[in-house]
Amino acid sequence: MLSAIQTSARSALRALQEERLRGLVARVFDEPLPFWRARMQSAGLGADDVKGLDDLPRVPRTTKDDLRADEAAHPPLGTYRGAPIERCVRLSTSTGTTGRPTIGLFTAQDLAVEYEAAGRMFARQGYRPGEVITHAHPGGLNGGAALLGGALEAFGALNVAVGPPATKADAERAIRLWQEIKPTRYEMFGPALHTFWETATEMGLDPAADLGMPEPGDLPPHRTVSAGVECFAFLGSSCEHHRGAHACEDLAIVEAVDPASGEPVADGTRGSLVVTTLTKDNAFLRYDLEDLVRVDRDPCPCGETHARVFWDGRIKDLVTAGARHVLPMDVQLLLAPIPEVARPMLEFQIVRTADTSALRLRLEAAAPGPSLGAHVRGVLADGLGVPVELELLEAGALPRPFYKPLRVVDE
Repeated sequence: MLSAIQTSARSALRALQEERLRGLVARVFDEPLPFWRARMQSAGLGADDVKGLDDLPRVPRTTKDDLRADEAAHPPLGTYRGAPIERCVRLSTSTGTTGRPTIGLFTAQDLAVEYEAAGRMFARQGYRPGEVITHAHPGGLNGGAALLGGALEAFGALNVAVGPPATKADAERAIRLWQEIKPTRYEMFGPALHTFWETATEMGLDPAADLGMPEPGDLPPHRTVSAGVECFAFLGSSCEHHRGAHACEDLAIVEAVDPASGEPVADGTRGSLVVTTLTKDNAFLRYDLEDLVRVDRDPCPCGETHARVFWDGRIKDLVTAGARHVLPMDVQLLLAPIPEVARPMLEFQIVRTADTSALRLRLEAAAPGPSLGAHVRGVLADGLGVPVELELLEAGALPRPFYKPLRVVDE
């Protein structure tokens, strides 16, 4: 059942966002929060200059490189923190996918915000308290396992953390446990799920019948949107209609802007994801994830009024081919309906080269052959409008990342 805030009128939601935004700006100058105050002052902004959403674009965007620079200049934690370390209850680091990991700090309030947003995600997707939910997020200094596990526990589910399947032995150990406890849900990224699926098959099991495991290829492409573990991990998630991820707009402001100019882009147009957290102690003010998203504010059949965000990929994964910039998501959406390459999961790599005349793609297929290759090339060329150089490979030929997909490689 949706909460009152999730079905709030758009006008009321905007008023709440603006009230909370004014409170955040007051904190920046009154407490103060040195990093964010300096960012605003660099743009000539004072405490009274940001009163509503229309004023927000005047605040400079902050990227992860800015956070890294602040940590390096003021080791070890930088000056962008919204709470002193003695008020924090958890420390973790980011995955390092885009460079040197940054350090994340959480107060009890920060965790409560994440758990509230995660609870909405679980409820939207049909989860119920009392379920046995397993996941393979990395632990240790990486905050994924602790954050997801805590969210599951707060929701009332049994948290079964098995860690990423870095080796065959890791995967087999998890599978033997699942044979005993029978998870009701698998909450993990496609690469980990695919590794477990393949390992279970090699063990002589039927992953679906014997383990209740969903086929990796069934995971919806725009199921969630995240601002990273350092900012807002559970920013949004899709409902049963799978029309983008409903952002928690009472807890954060979501923008899509032109990556170069910073100007807002029209709804439905790709822009860089910029997030302002409104209720966290360790708040972020216009944090540019350098991810490309589309935003849709049209009514959703589920009744939730919060904007829906379609995460399309990282800016760094844009590949030039012909006269187009192509993302892995563009390829995924075109290939997903082709069962010969999409089952049990779509495995491909875009090869980025100095020659941009065509899109170079490596793609696995259960039974590669000339006719399938011609069909795939035709689908991609028609859908993308660019020439395609395709290398069709046997299943298992591409490396299996143990956590997140690796879809673009540089030659």
